[in-house]
Amino acid sequence: MRIEKINENQIRCFLTNEDLEARNLKLSELAYGSDKAKELFRELMRWAYYKFNFDAENIPLMIE
Repeated sequence: MRIEKINENQIRCFLTNEDLEARNLKLSELAYGSDKAKELFRELMRWAYYKFNFDAENIPLMIE
């Protein structure tokens, strides 16, 4: 799993098959917002905050 900061308002996250397997998560679950996918998203947001001070609290988010 890798995160890079694009600008003050955007980050890019890279997930590998190994990242998904380690969390027992299928790619299709990401699109449907399963509990495991939500936890992965929260983990990514915590990491982005820790690494880049990227704070996404109380703002609209878009995931592509």
